[in-house]
Amino acid sequence: MKKSKILLFLLAVIMIVTLFTGCGSKETTTTNGTGEKVSDTGKTIKVGISLPTQREERWVRDKEKMEEVAKEAGIELIVKVADANMQEQISQVESLLTQGIDVLILAPHDASAAATLVEKATNEGVPVISYDRLITNTEKLGYYLSFDNVKVGELQGKYITEKVPEGKYIIMSGAPTDNNAKLFKEGAMKYIQPLIDAGKIQVIAEQAVENWVPENALKIVEAALAANNNQVDAILAPNDGTAGAAIQALAAQGLAGSVPITGQDAEKAAAKRIMEGTQSMTIFKDTRELGKKAIEMAIQLANGQKVETNGEVDNGKINVPSVLLEPQVVTKDNLVKVLVESGYISENDLK
Repeated sequence: MKKSKILLFLLAVIMIVTLFTGCGSKETTTTNGTGEKVSDTGKTIKVGISLPTQREERWVRDKEKMEEVAKEAGIELIVKVADANMQEQISQVESLLTQGIDVLILAPHDASAAATLVEKATNEGVPVISYDRLITNTEKLGYYLSFDNVKVGELQGKYITEKVPEGKYIIMSGAPTDNNAKLFKEGAMKYIQPLIDAGKIQVIAEQAVENWVPENALKIVEAALAANNNQVDAILAPNDGTAGAAIQALAAQGLAGSVPITGQDAEKAAAKRIMEGTQSMTIFKDTRELGKKAIEMAIQLANGQKVETNGEVDNGKINVPSVLLEPQVVTKDNLVKVLVESGYISENDLK
């Protein structure tokens, strides 16, 4: 009987010690709004983000969405903006690395020059997600997150050639330092080039828009119009900013609304122009989904988890495991349904 009492006493002591040991543990797990695990060790995840610009509306949206999702997830987010300056981006990323970040989300200003930043980060044990713009010429890049950018160009090229299968074209592409610009044009030319070869399309101007700056696009279109007596039948504009500049040049000659023009990013100003009839279309890439996915991927990498991908993209050195979201054509016919009803823009934005 005495032995039984002693055993019961010892078991009770063990249970009490275990209980208090558990209460004093510093290892905790944080979850976001959907119950997803944020940290397996109790350490707050710290993610660094380097964006190339805030000059375009879509990059503002990217930043806002990532900040919103990171706050919900309970992780620390440090955001830097390079303002289209590669040297500034280099300095900012180096600063992020000194702050002990667990993951780097990098949208490069210069796709090739950013390779050195990937090398530096991975050498310090920090995995890199190439965000929206592909970082080229490095074997160390972990993941690429974007939309199917060749398909973006294909959608633009298909639309404009169906609208204008013959005539004089102005062909603009994005910044030469942006690998996406190359992919957009590659996709568009799958539809345009055969018609050029067949003699149906005459290219009166073909030029890249330095740094995606609308003023540079304005000069390209103005020069092309002046050199061709205002004779133009279609304009391939790589994004909404360059489309807006092209429309400004056309408006000065009384041609706004009479020349089909492509676009991309579904900016509010572009949506309004589409409803007014001066811009023909845009490509909707839902940056809400892109920003959300970036933070989700960063959390997975910080926890040592594998990221599920749905493709690979060649960056000149390796086929980078990629998460590619689907772009969508927006015209006057479906703009309200796609952009307004989804909450991406409001009806007031169209007024």
